Amino acid sequence: MLHENPLMADIDVDHWRNMQQLLLESSKTKRRIIIIHEQGEILKFIHSQRLEIVKRVERVDDPQKTAEKVYKDNAAITDFVMVLERKSVERYFAKVQDSWTAAEDLDVYVHRMFAMLDEYPDGIVTYPGRARVNLGLQWRVGAKYESVQEAVRRFVPPQSTVFFGIFEGNRLWASLLLGFDAERKIDIITTADPSELSLTGDWQEQSKQLVEWVNKKYPRCAIGVFTSLEDAKRILKDEEKMKRIAEARQRGGLLIDPLPAVLSEALG
Repeated sequence: MLHENPLMADIDVDHWRNMQQLLLESSKTKRRIIIIHEQGEILKFIHSQRLEIVKRVERVDDPQKTAEKVYKDNAAITDFVMVLERKSVERYFAKVQDSWTAAEDLDVYVHRMFAMLDEYPDGIVTYPGRARVNLGLQWRVGAKYESVQEAVRRFVPPQSTVFFGIFEGNRLWASLLLGFDAERKIDIITTADPSELSLTGDWQEQSKQLVEWVNKKYPRCAIGVFTSLEDAKRILKDEEKMKRIAEARQRGGLLIDPLPAVLSEALG
């Protein structure tokens, strides 16, 4: 779904940072205890912030139970515990690297990289939660990768753009523009450019101005999604996306314009 060479230009630093804050979560920001062992013998046992921790484990005979025990012993200062068997980690990265092909989309490769973590249930362990949802840089969109792919296929016309605008009051807090080529691969990634915009009025009026700007500079805007920061957080967090979107629209906290007929029908 991601083009091999997407255009990334004229990105506003504040909008980009705010959108990342809303959509992404990095394991590096989490307080975590790392245990590295080799066939049960502990080689490393440390907190990511070098805090003093309770170490009532001398060997790793059951990685799942070890991770749970260490977490419960240190829950006040820990977001998750990671237990790694050194040789398993080496095998995992070797397999990930060997699976790469130049012909596939980058997002396909990254998705497979996280999915492969499930193949090492005792070699790469986190608690609470599975390794594939704790480690690395996670997209917090509240939907499976396959569901996002299907949504693009159903609702986004080829050679068009989708624009997201997040408002804090009547201030455009974050934005994201995604352009899709003839094969529905993302070939443009950018934000609104404040230097080219003089937004006026309330956020609903500003939404119209943003769509006009997109249509002048990029391929036709097929879907424009505009919402408050509060509603954006609520929608992203909830698994019942369509229900929360419908509620936000009825409440006047979310505007979708343009709105393709097929998407309007899906939203009811």
